[in-house]
Amino acid sequence: MTVHCEGDCGVIEQLGEKQDFEAELSRQGFRHEHFVLHVVQPRRGRGGWGKQTYSVTVEHVVTERQRVYQGGPGNDWVREFDGDLANGVFGGPMRQR
Repeated sequence: MTVHCEGDCGVIEQLGEKQDFEAELSRQGFRHEHFVLHVVQPRRGRGGWGKQTYSVTVEHVVTERQRVYQGGPGNDWVREFDGDLANGVFGGPMRQR
């Protein structure tokens, strides 16, 4: 099952970041259906798409914990999330039944 995504999801899907995010969840033993992503990309200015940043809110629906990450050039939100996940920011993985 894939992680539910809302908003400007095409941004992270085109960059492969949604798949990278899901791979980290699996690697650390978390269930995909327990997370929701909300992506917000500001309207394009004169700088064009390549220079735009975006925000990704990650919500763990079981613990109701959320964290906002910045994406775009010079940002690696998936790596930052991976560290937070490993450090227990979103709680621990739930055992599969």
